[in-house]
Amino acid sequence: MGHEGPYLQLRPLSGGREWDADPARVRPLTAEELLRARLAEMNARSRTGLGVKQPGPDGTSSGKT
Repeated sequence: MGHEGPYLQLRPLSGGREWDADPARVRPLTAEELLRARLAEMNARSRTGLGVKQPGPDGTSSGKT
């Protein structure tokens, strides 16, 4: 999300309140964790009828729902 002083500011993928994290204790998601998070988001959106934007080939949103 961003940084404030020596800390990273993180927010849950599902939204919510951000928190400060020590950069020395943060790591990138594994491929499995990223897939699990995207699947959970897609399932949640399908239950609420919001639609899901499909990621493009570079991992960014292509705008399709």
